[in-house]
Amino acid sequence: MLTGVVRKFLAALILLVISTGVQAISLKPDAPERYEVKQGDSLWSIAGQYLDDPWMWVQLWQENSQIEDPHRLYPGDVIYLLSDEKSLRLKPRLRVLTLQEPVPFLPMSQVESYLNRDILVDRREFEDSLYIARIEEGRSLGSTGNRIEVLGDLETDMRHFGIYRDIEEVRDPINRRRVLGHLARAVGSARLIRDEEGYTISMEITENFEEVRVGDRLMPFKESPFGEGFNPKPPENAVTGLVVRALKQGVTQIGNYQPVILNQGSGELKPGDLLQILEKGKQRREADGSRVFLGENPRGTAMVYRVFDEASFALIMNSNQPIKPEDNFRKAPASRQ
Repeated sequence: MLTGVVRKFLAALILLVISTGVQAISLKPDAPERYEVKQGDSLWSIAGQYLDDPWMWVQLWQENSQIEDPHRLYPGDVIYLLSDEKSLRLKPRLRVLTLQEPVPFLPMSQVESYLNRDILVDRREFEDSLYIARIEEGRSLGSTGNRIEVLGDLETDMRHFGIYRDIEEVRDPINRRRVLGHLARAVGSARLIRDEEGYTISMEITENFEEVRVGDRLMPFKESPFGEGFNPKPPENAVTGLVVRALKQGVTQIGNYQPVILNQGSGELKPGDLLQILEKGKQRREADGSRVFLGENPRGTAMVYRVFDEASFALIMNSNQPIKPEDNFRKAPASRQ
């Protein structure tokens, strides 16, 4: 007679047969035959143990109709690699034993403070936005729970806002006359309390990351980009550009899970695009307009997580040496054959 534990084990057992189609997925030679998902893991860190190109994990999951949600693994899940060859070319199989709460796509404790707080905005848009005219009791600094009086035109039905502070103007390192945007950082958030004709707009600070000041601006708050269905993969078209700098001021040696500003925007990139970072070097433009990097030295991989009109933010996902300002980037190779 089967015990309850064994019945749960069998009920949770999902057999995956991986068919990679045209594009081969390269398995690491030292990939573990068994791995149990733990608290603190992320999909990316688990994928990095198995695949030379971790972003192929999503494609691997999506090609299996047995999986209800291809973006989720849970602590307690056990992954078995059942294959005679260390490659996913010949339909090796993975067994996943499903138990509880999903692990995040990324180690959020390391990156969450970067993802939601920084934006690039047009200078005029920023100056035309709502701003704090007064903090309750005439205070010079505000914090969670304080009421604020806000001036400007409230042209939205939104009730929750981010409180932003202008940091600096960002320019293209190749063409210094090209302004990529103005970097603004969220110092807190607020909710609307009153918006009646004849009265100033009243709000309450619901959270503060730094002390809130008179003059800080209120704009729609940017949520985490890593929602359901986030699908990292190389961009469809060839794209090249430069790392402008680290998002955090003063950082010149950029490592894993640190954000960078790129000098290409929504016309060339979209969230989830995976890029190869190359050491800054000479380039040659071909007749078709594409660029060839001379004496290239790959440094790592970056993933775009937020795009703006003229620039984008990306996270360094893995690097074999520090990424530096003005390093080149291009479309990441789709696979390693």
